[in-house]
Amino acid sequence: MSTHKITIRHIKNELKSSIMKNHGGQKVIERILKAYGFSSRQAFCNHLDISQSTMANRYARDTFPADWVVICSLETSASLLWLSCGEGMMFEDGKDERATILKYFKITNGLLTSQNEIVYDNSEIPEGLTEPFVVSTDKSRYLVDKYEGEVTDGLWLIEFDKLASVREIYRFPGGRVRIENGKASFECGASDVKVLGKIITKTEFID
Repeated sequence: MSTHKITIRHIKNELKSSIMKNHGGQKVIERILKAYGFSSRQAFCNHLDISQSTMANRYARDTFPADWVVICSLETSASLLWLSCGEGMMFEDGKDERATILKYFKITNGLLTSQNEIVYDNSEIPEGLTEPFVVSTDKSRYLVDKYEGEVTDGLWLIEFDKLASVREIYRFPGGRVRIENGKASFECGASDVKVLGKIITKTEFID
C-alpha cells in the first residue's frame, strides 16, 4: 500500500530554487526590515548583534538569508511566504501591531551613544509612558521613560559631570540627593544632576 505526502501549500519553483540555490536575498532583507519596522539595515544588525560586514556581504552577494527569515517570522509573526517571496499578506491574521520600534542607546565609558532602533514587545511596555526608549550598559538593558520634573526616590538614568549612568537616587530635604554607587556613593544638590529618564524595567543578561 503506497502512502502520499500531502502538501498544504504549493510554492513556486522559482522560490524553491532561490532558497535551495541560496540567492535572491536583497529583496528578502528589505521585507525583513519592513516586518520589524526598522528604517535601516544597521538597526537590524544591532537587533541581531551582527556586524555591518556580515550584512554587507549577504546583501552584496544577494544571499538568501534563511536564518534571518526564520528568526523574523518567530519574533514578529510575519508570514514565511511573504518574507520569502512577497506573496500574500505580511501578517496572515492581518495584525501588525505586536511590537513597537523604540530608540536604542548604549552607555560605554560614561558616554551615551545612539544605536538607532530596537524592537520591543508591546506587552512589556506599560501604559501611560511619555516617551519610552531603551538603554543598555554592561550586562543590563533598561526600558526608560523620558522625564521632566523633580527627581524622587528610585532608579534613574542620569548625567553627572557629563557622564551618563543608571543610578539609584534618594531624595533628602533641602534639595539634596544621595546617589548610590557602592563605596563611591555620594550626596549632592538635586540641581547638580541632569535627569535623562526614569527607569521603568530592568533586564539582566547572564553569560
